[in-house]
Amino acid sequence: MSGATQSHLVTPTGNGGLRPTLDELLQNTRLLITLRWVAGFGILLATLFSTWVLSIDLRMAPLLFIGISVLFYNVLLLYLFNRPDEPTVVYAQRIAWGQIILDWLAMTALVHFTGGITSPALIYFVIHATLAGTVLLPWQSRILTVLAIAIIGGLGLLEREGVLPHITIPELEIDEHLHQNATYITAVLFFFGTVVLTLSELVMAFVQRLRQREERIRQLYDARSTFLRVATHELRAPLAAGLSLMRNIEQGYAGDFNEQQGAILKRVTERLDGLRMLIDDLLTFARIQEASASHVPLERVSLRAYLDKIIEREQPNADEQNVTLACHLSDDDGCVMAGEIGLAIIFGNLINNAIKYTPDGGQVRIDYTINRVAQTAEVMVADTGIGIPEAELQNIFTEFFRASNAKSAQITGTGIGLSTVHRLVERYRGKISLESEEGKGTTVHVSLPLAPHTALPGTH
Repeated sequence: MSGATQSHLVTPTGNGGLRPTLDELLQNTRLLITLRWVAGFGILLATLFSTWVLSIDLRMAPLLFIGISVLFYNVLLLYLFNRPDEPTVVYAQRIAWGQIILDWLAMTALVHFTGGITSPALIYFVIHATLAGTVLLPWQSRILTVLAIAIIGGLGLLEREGVLPHITIPELEIDEHLHQNATYITAVLFFFGTVVLTLSELVMAFVQRLRQREERIRQLYDARSTFLRVATHELRAPLAAGLSLMRNIEQGYAGDFNEQQGAILKRVTERLDGLRMLIDDLLTFARIQEASASHVPLERVSLRAYLDKIIEREQPNADEQNVTLACHLSDDDGCVMAGEIGLAIIFGNLINNAIKYTPDGGQVRIDYTINRVAQTAEVMVADTGIGIPEAELQNIFTEFFRASNAKSAQITGTGIGLSTVHRLVERYRGKISLESEEGKGTTVHVSLPLAPHTALPGTH
């Protein structure tokens, strides 16, 4: 599971605070899994070092069992975490709760076998209860904090009453009867409770402020996307009508015109056509923004089938510009987890750009292969066009950026296409790279992970 880079909805829950986003849950869960490796191996190494090097009298077997158990269930959690191709918020929350429960069982055992109410390992409960605020709602985190205090209090009470044997570590030089001292137990619970409650509240308040800020940013993005969609849609109809009228005039339906008038009409038509392309790009941009915000589920689709459709659609454009399309496509379906519209945007944009920036008589090569070792579908689109200046390659995936030679050649474009392609490829957990040399052409490589081996909808 690679880090999904898109922002998902922050869900309000009334007075209970804002729910964590799917991205936030996945990132924090990944962090906790990483920290758990450190904790598991730390328990094992600390036990062995303390026993063999420092000669501290520890319950070695139970502590080693706890360390191995932590590593074992962390492997299980990692497997469950990486299992779904498109995880949901509910699934991520279950993983979060599962690891919290397992961690607390391990920490309770660790505290018991290292001195109970006198154990130096009590700090782990403080750390874990505090971190829980990053994946849980405020009321859930508060319940967990109270539960931590209850666990420590219950452990102290059971050891004091002799229900559980108290394990002493002589090398710490702690009074062996201290666990029976009611005043000491009360003091530990008071200070432990106030510390864990204070830190937990501080973390929750900070996390809630971050979530509110993310919600505000999402609303601004939504407003921008809505404005773009509405404004461009309203401009599209009158522009299409004007462009149609201009072409009718060019074709002589409004009467004859001289050469100078024809040149003017041609320039006006080209400008209107450029404006139409800008509006189409803005509509695509708005649609992708909205799809990213609402996190439309991915589907298992055939990459080869979509390449065939896109190549067929772009062939007339290539013929008109006298550009040869050289296609070398594997017969494999190459099923990937993606969106149908997204695939059309990615490869439609790459092939259309290659044709548009290739001069008369040039060639665009399209290669499609399956890498069985890496389990990826590989697509290469290479042209013999104008290329991109080396100094500008670093900005090529930036929104609204256009290469200087494309501007000077007066080739119509908006600079939205490649940034949208880059965003979509990342959403589909793929990789994209671009190589170019000014005056010689550009090559783009796209790699998308293959979907699990299940049947396509409508196939047998």
